[in-house]
Amino acid sequence: MIRTESPRSFPPMTPSPTRALLAATVAALAAASASAASQDESIPRPEHPEPQAVRSDWANLNGSWEFRFDPDDAGLDSRWFEPEAEGFDREIIVPFAWESRLSGIGEVDSPEIGWYRRTFRVPDDWPEGRRVWLRFGAVDYRADVWVNGTKVAEHEGGYTPFEADVTDALADGDGENVLVVRAFDPTARNLPTGKQIDWYTTVSGIWQTVWLEARPESYIAGFFIRTESLDPARVAIDVTVGGPRPEGEWTVSLKPDDPTVEAASARVAAPSRSSEGELASARIEAVVSQAKPWSPESPHLYDLAIELKDPAGNVIDSVRTYFGLRTIARGTFGDEPFERFLLNGKPVYIRGALDQSYNPDGLYTAPSDEFLRRDVASARVHGLNCLRIHIKTEEPRKLYWADKYGLLIMQDLPNTWEQDQTARDSWERTMREAVPRDRNHPSIWSWVAFNETWGLAPFPWQSYKQATETHQWVKAMVAAIRALDPTRLVEDNSPDKRDHVEGTDINSWHFYIDDDDRARAHIEEVVSQTKPGSPFNYVPGQVQGTEPLMNSEYGNVSAGGGDRDISWGFRYLTTQLRKHNTIQGYIYTELTDIEWEHNGFLNYDRTPKVFGYDAFLPDMWVNELNQADFVGFDAPPAIVGRPGETVEVPVFISHYSDLDFEPALRWWVQGADDRGNERMVVAPESFPARWEPYGVTWQEPIRVTLPDYPFVGALILTLRDPQNRRFAANYVNLVVRSEDGAPRVSRKAALEREVTLRFDPEDYARSQWSDPANAPEGKVYGRGHGYFEYRIAVPQAVAQAKPESFNLLVEASAKAGRERVDWPDRVNAQDYPQTDARPFPSTLVVSINGEPLPAEPLEDDPADSRGVLSHLAGVEHGSHGALLEFGGELPEAARLAIAAGEPLVLRFEVPEDAEHVGGLAIFGDSTGRYPIDPTLELVTAEPLPEDLGVDPSVPVAVDSAASRRQAVLPTGESGAGASWSYTTSDPGEGWASPDFDASSWASGRSGFGTEGTPGIAVHTRWDTPTIWLRTEVDLPGLSPDDQLTLRLFHDEGAQVIVNGRPIVSVDGYVTSYRDLLLSPEQRSAFRAGRNVIAVRCRQTGGGQGIDLGLSLLRSE
Repeated sequence: MIRTESPRSFPPMTPSPTRALLAATVAALAAASASAASQDESIPRPEHPEPQAVRSDWANLNGSWEFRFDPDDAGLDSRWFEPEAEGFDREIIVPFAWESRLSGIGEVDSPEIGWYRRTFRVPDDWPEGRRVWLRFGAVDYRADVWVNGTKVAEHEGGYTPFEADVTDALADGDGENVLVVRAFDPTARNLPTGKQIDWYTTVSGIWQTVWLEARPESYIAGFFIRTESLDPARVAIDVTVGGPRPEGEWTVSLKPDDPTVEAASARVAAPSRSSEGELASARIEAVVSQAKPWSPESPHLYDLAIELKDPAGNVIDSVRTYFGLRTIARGTFGDEPFERFLLNGKPVYIRGALDQSYNPDGLYTAPSDEFLRRDVASARVHGLNCLRIHIKTEEPRKLYWADKYGLLIMQDLPNTWEQDQTARDSWERTMREAVPRDRNHPSIWSWVAFNETWGLAPFPWQSYKQATETHQWVKAMVAAIRALDPTRLVEDNSPDKRDHVEGTDINSWHFYIDDDDRARAHIEEVVSQTKPGSPFNYVPGQVQGTEPLMNSEYGNVSAGGGDRDISWGFRYLTTQLRKHNTIQGYIYTELTDIEWEHNGFLNYDRTPKVFGYDAFLPDMWVNELNQADFVGFDAPPAIVGRPGETVEVPVFISHYSDLDFEPALRWWVQGADDRGNERMVVAPESFPARWEPYGVTWQEPIRVTLPDYPFVGALILTLRDPQNRRFAANYVNLVVRSEDGAPRVSRKAALEREVTLRFDPEDYARSQWSDPANAPEGKVYGRGHGYFEYRIAVPQAVAQAKPESFNLLVEASAKAGRERVDWPDRVNAQDYPQTDARPFPSTLVVSINGEPLPAEPLEDDPADSRGVLSHLAGVEHGSHGALLEFGGELPEAARLAIAAGEPLVLRFEVPEDAEHVGGLAIFGDSTGRYPIDPTLELVTAEPLPEDLGVDPSVPVAVDSAASRRQAVLPTGESGAGASWSYTTSDPGEGWASPDFDASSWASGRSGFGTEGTPGIAVHTRWDTPTIWLRTEVDLPGLSPDDQLTLRLFHDEGAQVIVNGRPIVSVDGYVTSYRDLLLSPEQRSAFRAGRNVIAVRCRQTGGGQGIDLGLSLLRSE
């Protein structure tokens, strides 16, 4: 049995000098985290929520609170804030939003208002005379807070912290206090909500930690740490001081843990009025000797305390914090005409992923601090040096782990969905609270004000390009962010509509393309149009400066692209980006799946996906495509050639690490032939490589002579250090096909007693499945239990030579339905989930003329980079199977059939009573992993003649269902198509009824759509959002065993209604026609005589098309 499996967990990182420090750091911090996890687990999220501002006296108020909804907004008038108020009859776990499972409520369609209540006591070991502050990490959206019936705070903004001095509202002594919070979350389009609207689950109420903190009357109210220079290394810390202070000279000083940091101090200036009350300020400047700059490769942090001292030198307040020495800028490198991102004065290539920072159980809130640590560690293990936190302000603990692990953060601000004065005011308020909260984290390197123009104009936001007054407001907000934080870069808008405004620090763009040729042309257009003075990617009337160019979102699977493989697209799209010297980084979409969006490196529950790269290069994983040093090809993801053809492949190196040795470039070609045999086509060769720091260097192209037989494999390229350790790797697939395909009948001259018979998977004669079967081009599948049966005609010359044994080769897998889709509430026609740690097994029993062979397990229904042929065919992306081999003596019944001139009957069956009933998929030589059709090899007792007397191109599978199927309604593929009535205006109720009068509708031939839409034969133009179609067919009376098959193309979602009864509803789009064998229930919608078929199809963007055919297979 021939089987190849990829690991279902994270592989070890490939040894390299650039990753040794990272591996050690991750291991050490994981051990420290495990030790910290020993805290009180009875309190959810027990760790201090703000690692950059820790006071020793604090108390966590997370845990079980009383709760009630307020659907009628009666709570204020009924004074539910009073300590004795009744009706708090539910329990909620803080700090989890009430829509989340971890809250214990888990109600998504809930009222907008929720009331929380709990009691607390001030810890009796807190120092006398301290003020008690109540602090909230975040409450979405408006919070009103009472302590013992006294209102102590109110706050608007669902993403930012607030606090209140509650000392005067507390009970006397150590008495019990009643804390009540009213949370109101309208989730309004003119308030910052991020993707809580139109995208993912809403987040309401308390979603970050609530805690008490003891402070003196005079206290450190805040601070801003910035690196002034690296040579010499100097930091400046602007400290604000709150509360009354007696006369005299008060100071703030540093108490560093590291003696290389100067223990500097500064005098507190006279107070000034601000929105936060009376605050005083001081600036401390300190020198750092033997400086260790912070970077992803060496994320060194300096721990210290900031102390407030009275005129007598007594420490009145102390706050623990940390900082990283690092600078962020944009600037030129050498005499290049474009700028780069500079980290500590050196170019850095941004290798990032989008992080929407949701999770299945807590939504916005991580289930634990360890969960946050693992997310950050996963990004680093995947080879990334950056995450883009997407339109959400992040939990400070996540940023803490990013600081610790050396993960750069591109921080978005949450968007509104409308543009009015309320939207502007609420967005700006959120921004002015979020930036000061997070600006001390060395990991954050840039702020992104807006995303894809969302909320800057009416949907679909195209009019923003002409909204000149809004352009000025956006510029003002960019300036406001810079004023709050002049140490980082600021992007005005991360665009998908080419609509930057002047003044942005970053010139980025988005694309989602699942086609190498189109992606190549698109990227080359962007690069060619990026130069000073170019209007490209900017709103009308404004032009580019020298801002660094980067991609800030890309992928082959867009948000609505279905649950399917990303491994193929990530490799070829990333290779395309890395070959351009002008592009300074990328943000792949995304780190993890999220709800119905399935394009992450990880599943939504953070379990790993299988990429399959290691099938071509042992131990290769996605991390090697996310390295500072990258090796790549200027080629499509798979080069398809003829046997013996010579191909030339350009090669480049993108070099952004500090490695300064001369690398060696090592390459070879290996793969599988049409029997699954692994072959080394070209033995490994090495030659010195050229590279220049911080750029792309082209190498001598590699010339390869392709093998002279069917082949699927790869040209593999690795970079080696002087110790011959691999530190970069990539490959391009190679596929060898003859122009006419493999013969249906063949024999090798050297094997006088062996003949090979090949047949197409779709050429089955009989099939029956408990769940619908389908036959996409190049493969066939059925779900549940059932069978495909083939009838193989044995040539007369072969029969006369008396076949006595056989060998059967077939690539096969299980076939799931929706069982492997992670978000079954929203399905898509493109769904074919990538291989992961959860296999979907089945059982295959092959029989020959009724004699069963031993059952074989089908371990999974995989889809990943190993499914090269399926990717090339655009059929169920990346799907493939195991290559199974059966052999032995021919059963007696088979010998007798051959002798009588009857066909061999091969049945591939999943028995109803098997241990695993998980369907069956059979692959041909144009799909799957191996270049092989189902192949039957017969060994005869007597020698075979050289000429077998048959045309080798004639199918050997006879009496196929396809040949017996009668076309009742042709698709546009047939040439003329069928005649349909159609309208693009809503026809109203009853339009699909058989009695509806559609005489006023237009008439056209199928298919309907726009020219250039991949996979459809268009005969009638349709370019509006929706089309309604009707046609009629006459059918004879159907027996229970008759089969009806729909042949359907849809881009995008479609409904099929027969005689007023819906039988098929599909979402998303396909790129080829699909045959759907109708179930008995679906078939029952048809009747003898006249049948009215009605179809509705909708389209949201891009190409579009709809076509439908119907065929009938009569039972025998």
